[in-house]
Amino acid sequence: MKYLFVIYTDLEYNEHLENFKTQNFYKQICKDDNIEVIEWGADFHTDYKNLPIKTQEMMKWCSENKEYDYLIKCDDTIFNEKWIHYSDRLDYEKLFLNDLFEHQWEWGEENFNIPIGEDARNYGFTVYDNGVWGKWRKIKQVSKHYRGINLLGLDSCDWELYAKDHNFDNFKISNLKDISFFEGKFYVVSKPFSIFISEQEKFDMPGIEDYMVGYYYEKFKSIRSISK
Repeated sequence: MKYLFVIYTDLEYNEHLENFKTQNFYKQICKDDNIEVIEWGADFHTDYKNLPIKTQEMMKWCSENKEYDYLIKCDDTIFNEKWIHYSDRLDYEKLFLNDLFEHQWEWGEENFNIPIGEDARNYGFTVYDNGVWGKWRKIKQVSKHYRGINLLGLDSCDWELYAKDHNFDNFKISNLKDISFFEGKFYVVSKPFSIFISEQEKFDMPGIEDYMVGYYYEKFKSIRSISK
């Protein structure tokens, strides 16, 4: 199995990329003959709203210039403190030796059934020093063509907060389909699916690059089922 591991970065994110390269995980994947590691975006800047287009261009270039069975897209910021909960899943042995990709992060703040005064860790939650707490739940594999670490299922309230946080005035929540998708910090697509994404029209919803991948997976899945 040949993986193309794409570190998704930006001209203005040099400190994040350098931090990524200090991680043991990075050193391990670079030593694996079945994993080719490249960087995408280090020499140019992309506005957040244009990330879907950036990803489609990345997949087009990779599919035309690289040999791989699976393309992995991983943000260079994934080792930042904000994403500390990924540290448990971003493990070379778990992912590439034991094939433990599909999980879903359950935020502790959404689980209020813990008795007052009790330690959340006694109920299976992980509590980090930066205040993040929750737990990972193993889920069934979605597809051999589309995999990831954290499966998301967002409702209208989540999308409203997203639009507000990113100052997207023309973000039409009514246009969003009710689909699940893997968070953009880390996901995996097969080569046929990466080619399919690169050939689609430019995505007209700003910023939501990971939703775009899930959206096109639904189309990809439908077309493949019809063609069989």
